Amino acid sequence: MNITARPIVVFDIDGTLTKTVEIHQRAFEAALRSFDFPKLRTDWGSYKHHSDSAIFREAWDESGFAGSLPLPLLEERFRTEFDTVSSNAAACGEVAGASQLLAQIERAGWIAAFATGSLRHGALKKMALLDHPYDVDLLVTASEHETREEIVQAAIDKARAKHGVLVGGRVISIGDGVWDLLTARALKLEFVGIGDAARAAQLARIDADVVVQPDLRGVGRLIGCHSVA
Repeated sequence: MNITARPIVVFDIDGTLTKTVEIHQRAFEAALRSFDFPKLRTDWGSYKHHSDSAIFREAWDESGFAGSLPLPLLEERFRTEFDTVSSNAAACGEVAGASQLLAQIERAGWIAAFATGSLRHGALKKMALLDHPYDVDLLVTASEHETREEIVQAAIDKARAKHGVLVGGRVISIGDGVWDLLTARALKLEFVGIGDAARAAQLARIDADVVVQPDLRGVGRLIGCHSVA
């Protein structure tokens, strides 16, 4: 394979690679509530940008709080809440086929990158649930950028820079959320959705042609990822 043309697969984490949506939301909401916002909206989909740092900024601005955004303080409180919640969560683990797909991508000479709306501490904890190793250099989180477009593009840029891949090559985004699909469309990326029938219907309302799989088993075959002989 021409190394300058290696495909890049960008993964969301929560609900895509790991079963951690619920514990993330519980920890994030608890961290936000520690700031005593007078009217905190917990319909996360109603915010302009779907990332922890962007939601924090919007809630901060709406509340009229003085001073600059104290993101380091949110990081600290989220770390505490996430560690507490995750230590009591027995159902956490990887989505079926996650480690197998990462191994398949590696064998094929493709590149796996990771883009999440979670703050970095949570992202690292979730990725530790996977049985297959990953390149932490290619993990981009809401601790570094606020918008999903910035996060995903940064992951792609890091993958290209580290592996000498030229701009214009194939990039596939894999995610479970509406925001993942919208971001992929905005950046003109291929997209594969992950989720149950209800999630598939939700994504289809945005794009009737979207392909959605119940989990990650079989996604390698779907995207044409074959091991190098």
